[in-house]
Amino acid sequence: MGHVTPNAGTSESIATSITSFITQHNIQLSKIIAIGCDGTNVNTGKHNGVIKRLEQFVGHKLHWLVCLLHANELPLRHLFQKIDGKTTGPQQYSGVIGKALESCENLAVLEFEPIPTLLPEIDKKDLSSDQKYLLDISHAISSGEFPTSHS
Repeated sequence: MGHVTPNAGTSESIATSITSFITQHNIQLSKIIAIGCDGTNVNTGKHNGVIKRLEQFVGHKLHWLVCLLHANELPLRHLFQKIDGKTTGPQQYSGVIGKALESCENLAVLEFEPIPTLLPEIDKKDLSSDQKYLLDISHAISSGEFPTSHS
């Protein structure tokens, strides 16, 4: 259909850029039946999210095609913040665990006792880089063999 670049990351700015595109290209509102986005609140907020604003613009409900990667990340992020404190930037941590992660690639892999488990068969092509890393670590914990690419 097309691509837009909003002036800001607010739901109002994003929705305005999309509705302007729709108007400029004379797209029939009745033909718009779905919207795809990530699951951040700016997109999915029930009162002023981008989807809500677009539904108001087109005059009918839309089918939401929301990526679940963000939703998958939230429980781990909240657990980590509870244990170690909030982050101070995109890659900066305030707690002891987070600060130790900044240089963990330089540490030797210690011997450990594996925790055997059955992991599901997953095609790595379907995973983000973070998810691939988590899967590799899970296999390492289960097998006792740590991939040299991560050590």
